[in-house]
Amino acid sequence: MARHAASNIAELFEYFEKRTLNPSMSTECALDALQALANPARLLIFRTLMRHEPDGLYAGALGERLGMRHTTLSNHLAVLSRAGLICGSREGRNVRYRACVEGMQALLGFLLKDCCEGHPEACVQLQTAETSQAMCECAAEVPAHPRKRSN
Repeated sequence: MARHAASNIAELFEYFEKRTLNPSMSTECALDALQALANPARLLIFRTLMRHEPDGLYAGALGERLGMRHTTLSNHLAVLSRAGLICGSREGRNVRYRACVEGMQALLGFLLKDCCEGHPEACVQLQTAETSQAMCECAAEVPAHPRKRSN
């Protein structure tokens, strides 16, 4: 029994290792992750799983919560998983999905690594509950929301 449990744990670690984005990710991997999150339904799935960290949600519960059909949800979960943003683990007949926090951290690291002229350590991200403002020594303009096209 202990040998079987150790085998399952090793398989889980191997599974998560394959599904996690590398901290020094390539542009191709970053584009895959960004493309996966560009879909409103997948972004909603990812954010829902982030809210339920570290426990995650079973696929059925996730589908019910979001009002998605099984096949639609399954397709979205596959895209997010291939992008390294979520991980699924089989528990009996069910699959529990979790947000891959390390994958998102790797993506953010990729996006921020050139901040402050290539010195991201000079750009300190401070989040406080009182101010809820990001503080950075580099000046950045926030672009306006794109205008909707009129026909």
